[in-house]
Formats: sequence, C-alpha cells, structure tokens
Amino acid sequence: MKKIIILYFFGALLLSGCMRDEFDTTRVEEGIAACVSLRMLLPDMTGAVSAGGSTGNTRGALGSGSDTRTVPSDVENRLDNLRVLIFNGSGEVVTNRKYTAQPDGPSLSSLQIDTWSGSNHTFCFVANSKDDMDSRLAAVTSYDALREFMVTASGLDFGLNSTEPLVMTAIREHVDVQPGTHTITTPVQLQYLAAKLTLTVTDATPAGQEVTIIGWDVQDVPVRSYLFEGNTDINPNPDTTADDKDEYWLTSAVDYPFETEDKQAKTVSQTLYLFENRRGGRIAKALPGDPGKQYPGMKQDDTDSRGKAWFKPGRATAVVITAMHTTDVEVKRVKAYIYLGEDNHSDYNIRRGHHYTFNITVRGVDDIKVDTNVDSSVGDFLIDYGSNLTMDAHPDFRPMRMHAANGTAVVEILDSQERTCNESGFDADWLKISPLNLMYHQVKQASPDDVWQQAANPESKFVRPKYIPHKSIRAKLEAEGKSGWPAVPSNQDDDDSLPFTDATHRMCYRITDIPFAGSSIIDRTFYVYADEFLQNGGNRTARVRFSFYKDGGNADKPEIRIFIINQSGYLSFYTDDNHKGAGLNLLNEDGTPGSVKRKMVVERYPEFNMVMNPGIDPSLQNISTMQWGFSDDYVYNSPDKFRNGKFLTANMVYTDVQRTDNEATGFGMASGSYREMYGSEVRNTKIGAYTGTVTGPYYYPDPAADIYHPIYKSSAGRYCHEKNRDLNGDGIIDASETNWYLPAQQELLLMLIALPQDERSFAGSSFISSTETGPRNYGYAAVGMRQGYPFIFSNTQGKMASVTYTVRCGRELR
Repeated sequence: MKKIIILYFFGALLLSGCMRDEFDTTRVEEGIAACVSLRMLLPDMTGAVSAGGSTGNTRGALGSGSDTRTVPSDVENRLDNLRVLIFNGSGEVVTNRKYTAQPDGPSLSSLQIDTWSGSNHTFCFVANSKDDMDSRLAAVTSYDALREFMVTASGLDFGLNSTEPLVMTAIREHVDVQPGTHTITTPVQLQYLAAKLTLTVTDATPAGQEVTIIGWDVQDVPVRSYLFEGNTDINPNPDTTADDKDEYWLTSAVDYPFETEDKQAKTVSQTLYLFENRRGGRIAKALPGDPGKQYPGMKQDDTDSRGKAWFKPGRATAVVITAMHTTDVEVKRVKAYIYLGEDNHSDYNIRRGHHYTFNITVRGVDDIKVDTNVDSSVGDFLIDYGSNLTMDAHPDFRPMRMHAANGTAVVEILDSQERTCNESGFDADWLKISPLNLMYHQVKQASPDDVWQQAANPESKFVRPKYIPHKSIRAKLEAEGKSGWPAVPSNQDDDDSLPFTDATHRMCYRITDIPFAGSSIIDRTFYVYADEFLQNGGNRTARVRFSFYKDGGNADKPEIRIFIINQSGYLSFYTDDNHKGAGLNLLNEDGTPGSVKRKMVVERYPEFNMVMNPGIDPSLQNISTMQWGFSDDYVYNSPDKFRNGKFLTANMVYTDVQRTDNEATGFGMASGSYREMYGSEVRNTKIGAYTGTVTGPYYYPDPAADIYHPIYKSSAGRYCHEKNRDLNGDGIIDASETNWYLPAQQELLLMLIALPQDERSFAGSSFISSTETGPRNYGYAAVGMRQGYPFIFSNTQGKMASVTYTVRCGRELR
C-alpha cells in the first residue's frame, strides 16, 4: 500500500516552469522599500506531441481533457492564488508572500509586489499551491532550498475528486529592484509542471474476433518531482547509478477502466497527468537471442515501433493495456505496453508542460499499431484487483474481480503452504471469501427486502449488510456468550465450502460453481476478508486460488491463477507494549486523570488514499482527505475531550452513547442511533435520503452519487469507526466489537513524538483529531520543519475549512 498510491498519483500531480531574463546590472541602493509591478502570462493550452496518429510529431503545451482525470481546459490555467518568493544576490529570502484572487476582485495576472530594493534578485512564482505544499513554501528561507523543493503524488488531488486549477511556476533571475516603484516590462511566463497524456484505443479486429478491454495501468511513473525544472530529474538515472529505489516509482496493477468510450466507433480513451521523466533515447543492446522475437532490419537506430520496448532505457514510463482477445479457436489474455515519449519508436522523454497523444489500433493480438510491446498467452479468464493485496492490522478486505465466459469457476483460500481448508495443518483460518461487500453500505429497503440489512433507519437510508459469520467465528462468539447472526439455513452449517448460489451472505474458505455462462465475457467480484492481526509488526501470508473450468474442457485440468495475500501487524510507538508506564491515562469526564492507562497503536497504511475496488471509477476512490463534519455545534465538549479518542469517536457516529468507567457503551442498538452522515466532498453538508435505483440482492447505491461509503465518502470519525468489523453479522458494530477509533489531540501528539521520523508522514503530515476546540473547530497535530529540524505541534482548524489533513486511526491495545 505504501507504494501504490494511484489514485493518489493521478489525482496529485503539479505543474511548473522556469524562465530566465538578463537585466543590466547597475548600482542599486540596498534594503529600501520598493514596489514592483509585473504581468503574468498563463501557459498556452494548444498543441500536442503525437505518436502513432496522422498529425505527425509536434510539441506543444498541455491540451484540454474532457474526462474525470483531468480538469477542464478553462480550469487548468485558472489563477486562484500566487505565491511570490524573492531572494537577494546571496540567495536569502527577501519577500515571501501569497496573493489570493477574490471573487469580484482584479486578476492576479497583474501584480504589484511590495518588497525591498537590491541588485541581482531572483523572483520565483508558484501558482495555485495549497495546504501542506503551501505551508512548506511559506517556510522557505533560501533560494537553494527552493530549488531542492520536492513535490510528491501523496496527499494531493489533481483532476481526481477536484476541480481546482493546476499548479504553475516560473523563475526570473538577475533582477535589479530600484527603491520606490519599479516595473518589469517583460511579462513572466508561467509553465506547468506535469505532462499530459491522451491514450486512445480503437478495436479494428475483423469479423469473428472480439477484443474486451479490461483496463489500463502504468509502469515506472515517477511519484516525485522537483517543483522547479532543473537540468536533471529528481529520480536518479537507473542506468548510471545504484541509488535507484522502487519507492521512487509507481507501477500499478489495478486495471483502471477507460473513462471515455464510444461503442459505435469501438474506441476507448483516457487522459491523465504525469510527472516528467526524461529518459532519453534507445540504449545499445544485443538483439534478442530468439530469432522469432526479431523483426526485419531490427537495430538500435531503426525507427520501427516494434523495437521501442527492446531498446528502452531503465525506468522508461509505459502505459499497460489489459484485454481479452477472443476468436472462434481460443481466448488470449493480452498486455500491451505503450512506452511513452515524443515519438512511437525511439524517444522516451516525458517533459513537463507537454501533451502527448497516442493512438493505438488493434487489428489482432499480433497486429497492434503503435504498440511497442505485446505479451499474450492463451487463457480463458483474467483476474484484476486494486492497488495491492497487502492488508492492514485492522479487520481488512480486498476485492478481486474475475473476467471469464463459457465456463464455471472456483475461488478458494490456501494457506502459505498452499494447503486447502480440508487438508491437515491448514492455518489460513484468518482469511475468508465472499461475494458480499461488507465495506459498501446498502440502501435501506422496505420489508421483506430488508431481511439482510441492519435494523436501522437513518435519515440517509444507508445501512450495513447482515451476514452469517463463518462457523469458526460463530463457535468463538458462542463460547463468549454472544449470538445475533441471521439463522443458518438447514444443511448449511458447514460453510467451509459452499456453491455460489448459497454463498450470497456467507463467509467461506471456498466458493464453487461460479457461473460464467454465455460467450460474452462478464465479470464477478469476490471479497477477501482478513481478521484483525494483533501483532506488533511482522507479516502473515496466505493465498487465493481461482480455478476455471471451460465448458467442454478437461474437468481434471482447470486453468488456475494463484495470488499471494499479505497482512501486516500494527505499528506501535512504545519501547515495550507491555510496560506498565506505556500509554496515557484516560481522563475522567471532569478532565482529571483517571486510574486506567490506554495504550494506543496505529494502522500502517492510508486506506482512503488507495484504489481498492476494480470496476469502480478510480476517481471516486483514492481521496486525499475527508471532512470532520458537524459544523453547526459541538458533538462533545466535556473536559476529557483532549485524550479520550475512543469515547469521542463513538459520539461522532451515534446519538445514544452511554458512559461507563470512561468507556463508550450502549450505542448503536436503536433504529435511530446514527448521527447524520457525510459524503465525499469536503463541504460539511450532511447527505440526504438516497433515492437512486438499486437492485438486489445487495442494494448497492450508485458509487458516483451523493452517497455514504465507509472509506471514500465519509467523515473522519466514522471512517475510523468502520475499521472495526461487525463480527456477529447483525449489521451493528456494538461496543464489544469496537477497538479502532479516531485519536484525540493528545493521543496524536504522543504518536508523533514517539514515532520514528520516517513514519510520521501518512498521506500528509497534519493529522485530524477527534477533539473539538470550538463549536465550529477541531484540533489537529502536525509535523513541521524549522531550521532543518522537525518539530511537533498542535493547533485548531475550522470544520468548514477545505484542507487536506490526513486521518490515521488508532487501536486500543489491552
């Protein structure tokens, strides 16, 4: 999860540029008040670098995009704010000021900057910065520090869940600023940082063949960049240095759906932003040893697109297209690697501010125009999943989607030794699989269709599903005197293995007889669930096996795919989890210290910052923050609010919380227990009753609508509460099932002070707490830098503020 931050990546790229101007050097009196007037020019939005089309190879600035991964062209270069940093001849900051456009005020394209006189100044401009990046820029004190200023994909929206303009920058050097009024007559040209890619795929296969496009991914895309352009990219050259690290690059395996489709023209297209990656041209390399992999006239300096993959330099960026190619004879899985650059054969440079277009025509599995490398293998089904298959310590899950036709399938859990559930020694009892998505609230139905839904009726109409826990969980709960799950159908008490038709609301180790009837490829999604992993660090491993039995095929030889599942233990910041002094004393309601210490540990991965669900538009996932909610008044304002995060979190979700020995009890059982729900936009407006169309058996709402979702469309406290699992399947997360919560402000401060420095950033460095500091404010804790050293602090923020503060959930460690 740490590596793959796709969405995070596509929703997070920035823009910048650099230009220089030489001024005559004259003697200037230093340090006297001055006012500099200048004009800003916005970047040109026309033109493209084309590969494979009929337009030839041209270079231009970013063009417009119409899909949800790019903002509209009239938004891309909108100037919402502009930070101006001015440095003297010694590289020390003279002025660091931010200008913000007002709704009916003058444009920021013409500025009057109050500064100080001096010779050989350097003017630097950053447009449309926000949140963490802006606070870091505000702390810059030297030109050298600014030139080393790094931006990453983490924690920033860029075309995803956002309509904000792109970040642009410019530099103007060698400026003499005279005392009094001074005008720079030559306009300052802003430039984008990111490149833009438009990819179009056309299905031109002949009659009798069919291409089913599954989706696209990226390979070796930089996840960081210098804010200002330099002579080299920030990532080291993997062909000349050993300093290259996988963490500097993004390679996804999500199969993102193409966002624009023209069924009549049989085309799909996608537009997205990328960081620069200047990898140069082809490298010297011996020809393939297999003559069958050589094409006529193949050599390093030819201009044949078929050689672009073979002669590529290290870490050249590619887009990977996954498809199923069907003929009357066989089905092949296809992966087409489109290596980017300024042509379709020899150039691998992705330059900031340029728009690249690639037009791919598919005439057959071995006839794909423009494509630089095609891997294909005979196979009748394909599996895709989200960002990764590594789960966190809290009860976690991963969706896995199967594409197939003309057959039936089996999906099952194997342990790390690939033993099945009916084999001796099987130890992957911490994993289950189901067609039911527990992490997708359903739309409340009227009786009798509500039999598998939580017995609640919130204003939003979103409720949890009910289900029957696996027999091993039922036995454990019964031993603890607990029950509450729906009635188990007769003759189905043993749910280690169930046929698909009986597994609708079940948790199993194996699901059989999964139908893929008909000749057209369809998909079915299954959800792999992990129990809580209460271990400090470490990792446990199991596997998921998909077997496909083709109609008319050999029943003894199914086609098989096996995927490794990992789960990481929690992150502790105590030297000894068992030490009697570890943790913070709970506070009594009056704010006095209680006698009980609470030890809090934390999750390892920012779940909200990942793309987890194949088949759902990634722009609806991979968010950078969420609202606190409840902006009209206090949710809780007793003096213990700075420390008792678990109690506070329950109050952020339910209206009927009772207090017993400083613990939250008795909540969630009544039909009206839920507080109002909040959706995806950071607007602090509660969502109303959902009225969209839904169908059984799961009654999922439209993911693009104004809905509640426990991960991607939620509020901070409820997000952490949903890290807990409804263990008995009654649709309610009660007090006995609640361990994970949104930490209070002092708990976050302890976490940041005690964590190693490399663990303090978690999709951001400012952390939302469950503490309210006013009726319309909440407290947060953050990590900053001062004179090169990190420092920890807490502060207050408005509930209505549009900030990308992060959320890290904690767990009570008993």
